[in-house]
Amino acid sequence: MGEITSLAKNAKSFASLRTTIPISIVRQWKLKSKDKLYWEWEIRDGNMVAVVRKHEEKSKRKTQK
Repeated sequence: MGEITSLAKNAKSFASLRTTIPISIVRQWKLKSKDKLYWEWEIRDGNMVAVVRKHEEKSKRKTQK
């Protein structure tokens, strides 16, 4: 299963691009604005494959006893 998304310029002064995260992924991972994704790249059968995971930041607060 797959989906096609379009790319857009992030800003005039930067070379990076942005895309839309498909709604099926947003719902599955319960994503919201400001969440972070972790991207890895792998070569499989001569093709570059992106592996994307939701980045879970560990709380900086220490638990009090």
